[in-house]
Order: sequence, then structure tokens, then C-alpha cells
Amino acid sequence: MKKLLFLFLTGLSAIAAGQSILDSASAQFNKQLVVFPQEKIHVHTDKPYYISGERIWFRAHLVDAVSHKLDFASWYIYVELINPLDIIINRVKIRQDEKGVYSGNIVLPDDLPEGNYTLRAYTNFMRNLDEDYFFIKNIFIGDPQSRLVDIQARFEYEAKGKVQAEIRTKGINLLDPIIIESVKMRINNGKEMTLKTGNDGIANVTFDVPPGAKQRIMLIEVTRDNGIYRKYIPIPLSGSDFDVSFFPEGGQIISGTMAKVAFKALKPDGNPEDITGHIYDQDGNNMGDMISSYRGTGSFIFQSVKGKTYHAICRNSIGVEKRFELPATFESGYSLGCNWNRDKLYVTLHQPGNQTQEPFYLLAHVRGMVYYAESWDFSKEWLAFPKQFFPSGVLHLLLLDKQKQPVSERLVFVNNDDQAVVHYQTDREKYGKRSLVKNTVTFDDQEGNPLSGSFSVSVTDDNEVITDSTSNILTNLLLTSDLRGNIEDPGFYFRENPSSVDALDLLMLTQGWRRYNIGRIMKGDVAKPSFPLEVGPEISGTVKSLLWGKPAEGIGVSMMAMSDSTTHRAFCIDQTITDKDGRFYLHNCELRDSTRIIVQADRKAKTKRFEVSVNEETFPDRTLLIPPINEKISREVFEKYANKAEEMYIAENGMRSIYIKEVKIVAPKITQKSDYYQWADYSMTEDMINKMPASSMFSLIQRIPGIWVTGNGKIEILRGGAPLIVVDGDRWGKDPTVLDMLDPSNIAQIDLLKPGHNTTVFGPEGNGGVIVIFTKRGAYVDDRKQFNIKSYMPLGYQSPVEFYAPKYDTPAARSAPEPDLRTTIHWQPNVQTDSIGVASFYFYTADAKTTYTVIMEGITDDGKIIRQESKILTNDK
Repeated sequence: MKKLLFLFLTGLSAIAAGQSILDSASAQFNKQLVVFPQEKIHVHTDKPYYISGERIWFRAHLVDAVSHKLDFASWYIYVELINPLDIIINRVKIRQDEKGVYSGNIVLPDDLPEGNYTLRAYTNFMRNLDEDYFFIKNIFIGDPQSRLVDIQARFEYEAKGKVQAEIRTKGINLLDPIIIESVKMRINNGKEMTLKTGNDGIANVTFDVPPGAKQRIMLIEVTRDNGIYRKYIPIPLSGSDFDVSFFPEGGQIISGTMAKVAFKALKPDGNPEDITGHIYDQDGNNMGDMISSYRGTGSFIFQSVKGKTYHAICRNSIGVEKRFELPATFESGYSLGCNWNRDKLYVTLHQPGNQTQEPFYLLAHVRGMVYYAESWDFSKEWLAFPKQFFPSGVLHLLLLDKQKQPVSERLVFVNNDDQAVVHYQTDREKYGKRSLVKNTVTFDDQEGNPLSGSFSVSVTDDNEVITDSTSNILTNLLLTSDLRGNIEDPGFYFRENPSSVDALDLLMLTQGWRRYNIGRIMKGDVAKPSFPLEVGPEISGTVKSLLWGKPAEGIGVSMMAMSDSTTHRAFCIDQTITDKDGRFYLHNCELRDSTRIIVQADRKAKTKRFEVSVNEETFPDRTLLIPPINEKISREVFEKYANKAEEMYIAENGMRSIYIKEVKIVAPKITQKSDYYQWADYSMTEDMINKMPASSMFSLIQRIPGIWVTGNGKIEILRGGAPLIVVDGDRWGKDPTVLDMLDPSNIAQIDLLKPGHNTTVFGPEGNGGVIVIFTKRGAYVDDRKQFNIKSYMPLGYQSPVEFYAPKYDTPAARSAPEPDLRTTIHWQPNVQTDSIGVASFYFYTADAKTTYTVIMEGITDDGKIIRQESKILTNDK
């Protein structure tokens, strides 16, 4: 009896210990979520592609990474457009509006070269993780000249890294002769070369790509009929090389068990490679075949033998064979296996038959929220979970030992119909031209209960815009935002067919969930953020003693943000005192973009004994390799789009810049050079300045063609904006009052750079154009410099701009002769439901007989994803 009682109590003790371990593991996960909550961003754009000179309209949906509920903790979101050379073309900072919505726009420069660009979005807090978890999307931007001329390149590879390229230029309409005036080429950021072309429009060139270069990009510039066409062309690596990585299910191959091994084959540029192959043991025995089934991924099953090693002989698409070693096998261990069957997930534990069974625990979480934690029951062959047991997303299964350390893990994707059910209807089935469309939207959950929420909506013309089928808010929030690495065409995995389901499981086997370090969490060593939540504006810096160079404590620091550069009126004033390390922090002034601020230390002192320095803004580097888009946009469709978009651009802005043939001009020699650019759109030389002396810098600058100086002292560049002012290589910002510090008699040259290719090197500051000033000294010296004052222009938040939508609410408007050339028929960044889950929006149709695609993306108040794509038929009369 005592023995039975002892065994009973021992069993209770073991159960209690096991439950304690599970409770502790779950608690560690919860603690990690509290200490380091995380964010996700999805950016909805009005359409998938553009031409230069257009505007990208977008809304950023910021959500909590676990619950997917709208997140309002971060005050700002940063959205960047990055060219193929990883140069930021434009960066905007958007803030929440009064309803908590983040929306904005990016203006594309007029002469942006054609190519695949990257849209990237993040908060300051998201910088605690690497770039894998930022929002990243490929966007194609075309050149209007592509309607008339096409550039194609063919590459061959020679010895010692030499690349031979054949550049072929041809007209779109082959019946018309095409005369190429010049072809210029640049590799990455290298020196520009002029290529010779034959009568057939073909140019041949041999070049080197710098060893270890991150990019392999060719920029081609073709001049034809006084028009310039620029295009970025990726330079592929040699087509013979490839690499294969192997991923055993559960993390390891255990001898004596049937092992499922997934693999992924990639080219050196990160693009997938289709392969076939065979598995061999160390004695040369064929253990089975392998063949990739989707984008270089596949799997095979084989049974390993104790003491043997294995390898694969793989052949790529052009017949090149390579040998790859398989991961080592283990004589003992445990490995999780998973399989879907009729909406049930079966989880098994693979182990050698003669192995002593140890206590293990199975923990399952989705996005860090634990949904299952139990001891593993060795008496059962498998565990079965209904699909509805877990929410949609990446399910992470962990096998833990009694020390709570991961022994095996497996990712599985759960795809339930648990998002918002969208009911969308219009007031009519068909619409005539310039007719009002009344739209009504309601949201329900799976039980039919109404849901409230907010969404953005875009309406595009199907004649010119083919919607993006590769990614959307569902694929981003449920899949790509939780996995490392580039995932090409995530929309494929959400299609309801067997091949997509199989490919999705291969993705789970070959891509890892690594938002948190699980081993550290189980040890109680939770990760903590390094970058703080950006909960408002902050200007910070330090004050030091000029005499001793040491931090100055207790010094008053004031800041003024100027609302009007001509009157010097401050719209915001803030002040503080430095701490013991001489640091100061100013939080009370929220700054719009292009706002100049003045920071001053020791303002009331008669002697300027201190030097103030302001901390510069930092932004994350580009680290993630994004392969070029493989899916090509139909040239026929894009040509129609470019034609209409260019017509609309001309109607709104006038003709684009006209490029004339190079002519020889007899003028004074230009002696000043810049490291930022090779030529200027206009140069005013010292001789030109001396012939007509100016009384002020404003009167001097307004002589330059293309510059407009307003009566209140503001400067604008025609078809540009407020220019960046650069003096002797230093950026002085966009405040024209800084010109008062210059003496016109001390100016050697002034260059004008209109917005476009020349100004991209200046980043977003150069979007409005650049005025480059060279002084006779060669380096500007301000004899009146005060060390205790700093004036600069930080990145402020973007001022709201409303999407233009015409109203045809009168007979005169409906019969107006001006054509309606919209490709984006309607864009509305925020549509909010009422308390019973009903929302409405309105727009007018355009002129063409076509269909429209309506795309709605958003989040309900309880974190369910809103996604709907519908069609509208127009012009039934």
C-alpha cells in the first residue's frame, strides 16, 4: 500500500512539475510580448505601377504584431521610395491625423529612369528588428518615352569577370524608322560611357562589375528625336552557378526514421532555380530522387542508416551539375512532423525505436500568443488539431525538454476563413459616363455579427491598370511580415488549389519565424528594444563649454520653429535646461516638412561661451536583397496606361522638359565643378555676374531662367518647388533667408539643377530642385558665426494633400469638352464604418467604356483583416 501511495504521489509530482514548466514557458512568452511589443505595417497604394511625374497615393495600416488591432503607439511612419541602386529618391514622414490614420503621397520626379523601385515603410520602433520585418514592396515606374522606344539588353560572360552586353534599341512601331542620336551607359554609380550604335540601333560594350558590388545595375540613356529615355536594367550573374540548401523537417535527420527534407535552390542573385537531382549515400547507392516543384523548392523522404553520410547531385535548368552534402544525421533525438488532412493538422514525433523516452512538452503559438501547451503523450501516435483551433497565420510548434529548451520546431501555415466578411454593393448595376456611384459596405464576422472598422479604397480603370495579384494586406500581415527573407509572389500561396497548398508548406519548411529568440525567451532572458517608441517630436543635442570642451550642465536651451522665413515669426517656441552630461531634449514643437528651426544655448548671456550641437536624424540602411520583379507587366497594357497618364500629366502640368541637341555655345569658361553632378541645367558664371552687379542675392538669383522669386522673398523653381540651397558643398536647407548671409560680390558661380536625375543624389531635399552657389573663397566662412546657435531643417511630417476627384454634379460639368483622363478613378485613404458596421463612399465615373476594379483594405476594431476586390461596369449608354 505504501508503495502504491508513493507511486501515486510521484505521478502527481511529475504532473505538477510538467504543468509548472508549461506555465513558466507560457509566462515567458507573455512577458516577452509585454516587454517588447512589436508592430507591423501594410501600405495600400492607389495602383501597382506609375510613370515618372505622377504621384503615389498611399495609406499605411499600422497594427500590433500579435493581435492585428490598429496600433496608435508610434506617432510617425517613414515611407521611402528607393531606386534599383539603393538610393533613396524620396522619404516622407507621415503622422496620425485626428482619426489615427496614417496617409500620404510621394511625388515622382519628372525624369525618373524606368525600372523596378522599392517602397519601404517602418516606424522608429520597428528598427529594433532588421529590415526583414519592414514593409517592402516592388513598384514598377515607367518612362513616358517607353511608348515610343524600347531598350533590350543581352549579356554574355567572358573570362576574369568581364561582361559583354548587346544593347538593342528599337521603335515600338517597327514601320517607322528610328534614329538614335546617342546611347549612354553607366554601371552602378560608375563613370558614364557613350556607346557607338550601328544603323540597326545595336551597341556592343564590354565592362567589369566591381568585385563584391551589392548592386549589378546598368543605367541606359537613349536620346531620340530630342527626347531622352532612361532605363535601369539588372545585370544577371553568370547563369551556370546555383546553390542548394537543405532543411530537415523538425530541424534534424535522425537515423532509422523516415525523414522529410525540404530544399531550396537559388541563383547567386537570390532568384530561384529549378533543379532535379538524386540522393546518394557514402557508398554511391541511390537513395531517391529530388525535383523542385515551385520556385526552386521541393522535398523528398528517405530513411537514413546509422553511421552513413549522404549527398545530392543536382542539375540546374541549363544542365550544370553540382554536389551538395546533406545535413549530418543523428543517432538519437526527436523531430516534429506535421501534415494537413481534411482540415485537421496531425502532429507526430519521430524518434528511434530503441530510444529512452524523456518528458517533453509541446508548445504552439501564433505571432507570440500561446494557444497550446501540454506534455507530450508518448502513448499516442499523433495529435490532431482542427484547423479552427488556431487563428490564421504562421503557427510555430515547439518541442521543449524539461529545461524548457527547444529540441525540435516546425512552422505550419493556418489559413482559416476568420477575417472580416465584406458585403459591398453599389446603387446600380451599370453606370454611364460621368455618373455618380454610391457605394455601401458592411462587415460581419463568421457568425454574422456586425463589425466596425476603417479601410482605404482605390478604384482603377481596367483598360489601363491591371491590379497587383502578388501581394495584399492578407499576404503581408498573415505571411510575409512574420518570415525572414524575400518571398516572391506571396499571393500564389493563398490560391485555393493543391499546388499552392503544397508550395505553402515548402515555404514553411524553408523560411524561419525569428521575431524572437526562442532559446533566450525560455531562459527568461527576454529581448528588450533599443530604439524607443516615437511618441511625439523630439529635438535633442548637447551643449559644451567652448573653453574647456566639456559638457555644460544647467544651461538654458531654446528653440524656435519659423512659420514664415520673411517675417521671422516663430509658430512654436520651446526651452529646457541641459542635464549633467550637457544633453538637452525639446519635445513641444511638432514640425511640418521644410520647417527651419533655430536652437540657441545661453541666449541671455553677453558672451557666447558655449557651443551647441544638434543630433542628426539617422535612418536604417538597406540590407535586404530584393531580386527584381520576374512577372513582367504586359507592354500592351502598360503602353495604354502610359499614354493616358502622360496625357493627364500634360493637361495638369504642361509639356515635360524638352531636351535639345547639344550645340556649341561661345560663352565664358565655367571653372567651378561639383562632386554631386556633372552638368547643370543653367550656370551663371563670375563674368556674367560682374557684367551686371546685383545689390542682393535675391536680385541676382531671380535673373536665372526657371527661378521664380515671389514678392515676399520665397524662391521656387519652375515645375519644381522650394529648392535646396548648397553653398561651397554644404547644404544650407531650403530657407531663402540664409542667402542674406552672402555678399553678391563674393559669388563665383551659381548653378541651377531642376528636379530630376541630377538632384537624386541630394535625396528628398532635392525634390524641388537645387541652387548650387560657389563663393570666391571656395569655402564659405561666416565671420559672424556664433557657436551657441544652430539653424537647420529636420525631416518634418508631410502636410496633407487631398486626392483630386472631379464632381459632375451639374449639366455643364457633365458636358464639358475636357476629357477625363484618370487612371485612378478614386482614392480615399480612410472610410470609417458607423456603430453598426456600415460605411459608404462616393465617386464619379470617367469617360471611357470599361470596367473598374474596387480594392478595399483595412482592419476592424477587433483586429480582423478587411480585404475585398470587386468590379463595376461603366458606360452602359
